[in-house]
Amino acid sequence: MKKVNYILVCLVILLLNSCVKNEADIFSASPAERMNQALKDDFTTLTSSMNGWAMEYFATSTSPGYTLLVRFDVSGKATFAAKSELTKDKEYETDSCLFEMIGDNGPVLTFNTYNRILHRFSNPENPNGYGLEGDYEFVLISKSSDQIVLKGKKRGTMIVLNKIPVDITWKQYVEELAAMDTLLFENNSNALKMKIGTTIYSFSNGSSHIFSIKQGVNTAIEAPFIVTRTGIRFQSVQEIAGMKFQTLKLNDDKASLISFDNPDLKLVGVDDLAAFFVGNIKIWEFVPTELSPNVKVFYNQIVQSCVEKYNATDVKLAIKYYTTRNSFELTLSYSASLVKNEGNLDLTLNATGKNSLTLLYKSTGDSFGQIFYNDIAGFKEMSALISTGFVLSTNSMINPQKIKFSKKTDSGTWFTVIPQ
Repeated sequence: MKKVNYILVCLVILLLNSCVKNEADIFSASPAERMNQALKDDFTTLTSSMNGWAMEYFATSTSPGYTLLVRFDVSGKATFAAKSELTKDKEYETDSCLFEMIGDNGPVLTFNTYNRILHRFSNPENPNGYGLEGDYEFVLISKSSDQIVLKGKKRGTMIVLNKIPVDITWKQYVEELAAMDTLLFENNSNALKMKIGTTIYSFSNGSSHIFSIKQGVNTAIEAPFIVTRTGIRFQSVQEIAGMKFQTLKLNDDKASLISFDNPDLKLVGVDDLAAFFVGNIKIWEFVPTELSPNVKVFYNQIVQSCVEKYNATDVKLAIKYYTTRNSFELTLSYSASLVKNEGNLDLTLNATGKNSLTLLYKSTGDSFGQIFYNDIAGFKEMSALISTGFVLSTNSMINPQKIKFSKKTDSGTWFTVIPQ
């Protein structure tokens, strides 16, 4: 029995020695050495992008996203650029600071000198002493050659860095972002809609970059997002009726934002321009440079006549809904001696089919409208010319900012309007 016990003890010792040897093989370097190597690798990844990174920054999980461009130099300098309502006068702005990769329960990217673009988010600069509550230190979660994912050390907000292509300048990049934002959300854009099954969800308040998502009378869900060069990305994955989505891309005809994750999901804007125009309370101004020749003749007569008779400046022609008269109007306005003058002719607008609208002068108007009708050359003729049926078109159904009216019976007669 003693011999058997002796043999068992020897076997246990051998096994323990084997385990120790295996552990030594797995952790051949010390924790400090492994951390130092990880920091070096992360530093190399950060500095590897010749044209820098587009940082999709969210200060908190409930705040809108902002794109900051950043380039990391091997010298330890980080250069930021941005253009948004947070930059000086909303202009393109750049600034530099120092950065470092440090070990702090994992690799942490820290910006340890002041940068007026990045640190704007973490400065307690408003009266409540909290500011925008953002981070300037970030835990590195994952990385590849094209994308780095960070997490705010204090707030835990996920921040994505996407490599900027070498064939685009930073100014071009931010201008493309601004152009996408304008296309999607300029002029307090109407709510977008998403249909899931037979249920329609409304996505409103897009110009704030925090969608208010609502179905019927249910309580709205607030969903922050960021505008990208191709569309939008929500701060976190959204789930509605069991359907998930986060990144959406504007389709080629600029009519909808399609989900990367689920192509069956899409945000759509206006389906029918005629119904949109009739149901909209905006003032739509004629674009002087985008009129057919026969419309341009009368438009020029109106402007010239106002100048000659009233020494007018800033002459404008528009279609609007006038609440006081409970009617749509063909409105002629101008300034003279620092006073704005306006006359209105009453119009009937009828949607006669999808993207089809009929305008008709009622032969009535307010007092100044009637004076202008008789005294301003071209105004009477213009009211008659537009009293017909039109086909409406636009370059972006997701947020119509310019609508072209083409006469149904004569495509050579047309005019274009934009919201005031």
